[in-house]
Amino acid sequence: MTPRRRHVPQVARPPMTPAEAAERIARIADTVQRLIAVISEETRLVRLGSYEAVGRLEGPKGELSGRYMLDVDGLNRNADAVAAQPPEKVREVAELHAAFRLALEENLLVVGTARSVAESLLRGVAEEVGAKRAPKVYDARGGAYGDRVAAAPISLSRGA
Repeated sequence: MTPRRRHVPQVARPPMTPAEAAERIARIADTVQRLIAVISEETRLVRLGSYEAVGRLEGPKGELSGRYMLDVDGLNRNADAVAAQPPEKVREVAELHAAFRLALEENLLVVGTARSVAESLLRGVAEEVGAKRAPKVYDARGGAYGDRVAAAPISLSRGA
């Protein structure tokens, strides 16, 4: 039996002051810079094939992503306080977001390519294992009997 989720009502929050919005914008800028560094490092490590090291970035990346989402949500709900900020601060964060988007696009491309290669390799191994299990018999015409054998199930252990 799965536990039921409890509905937690939203708490009405007072609007941010312009000073609080300035602090939040500065925190977002710092978070985005740190996220860019983590994503770029992850991209570099995937290119090198250092997947164990990539796994160690999961925690910091998750923490920074969560903080980023909360801060952006807070600013979205306080557009008036953001509008009161100096345009250069808002522009700086917009430029950081553009750099973040580029780093993320590159990361997704590299990770997607690595995943595709890994899936192809595993599929090839499974087909080889399945082919070795195939019966070595011939039909009346001298061809291989029956349909091509499906890939055999395989399992991987991530343990050392």
